[in-house]
Amino acid sequence: MTENRHKREGGQTVGKRVLILANGDSPSASLLARLSATHDLILATDGAAHYALEHGIEPHIVCGDFDSVHLERVQSVLPHTEFVTTPNQDRADLEKALHLARERGAESVTITGAAGGRVDHLLANFILLLQYHTEFSLRIVDDASEVRAISEGAETLLNTTPGDTISLISPSGNARVSLTGVQWVLEDYLLPTGTMGVSNVAISEQVAVKVQGGTLFLCHLPLVLTK
Repeated sequence: MTENRHKREGGQTVGKRVLILANGDSPSASLLARLSATHDLILATDGAAHYALEHGIEPHIVCGDFDSVHLERVQSVLPHTEFVTTPNQDRADLEKALHLARERGAESVTITGAAGGRVDHLLANFILLLQYHTEFSLRIVDDASEVRAISEGAETLLNTTPGDTISLISPSGNARVSLTGVQWVLEDYLLPTGTMGVSNVAISEQVAVKVQGGTLFLCHLPLVLTK
């Protein structure tokens, strides 16, 4: 099991760098180990507790309505974990986990395990990036990609390897963006809704993205993982 590094304030588990394990396709053991080592608080949503345990990850919190987790079994092997019931059916478990992360002091949140399963869940998970990225640093990570939403005023510097894929997607067609360090440079460019910003290629060890207006999805697909 991973070392339980959580802090407690007023009887509650808190942390500034929060890793949320969503109940989708399980990330690899190596990715989970790397992410858990760089976050203060690990929060598993419902059935995600099972793949966490399979990979030797001990969540600090398990939350949800507990309709997809073998609760007694998980509680028996996680005696130090906090279990938080979030029964509100107006929101999915992942959104409720974001609310809980905010309540527990999150300044940055990484979500993994968000892919796979039902397509409506997948789309909703990415919409959460649009909804919450202005509240704290927020990204969705899997074994092949990292996705975040960025808005007007944001300047993002990505560490890249030449050949990495960089895609920009404008959900509403109002994103104005500058992009350097890539094969097809953009300068204060109004990115339309569609596929025009997909599959750019990094040509340096850093890619700079500056958003002058609107909001867009920034997708980074490392070459070593997409071969």
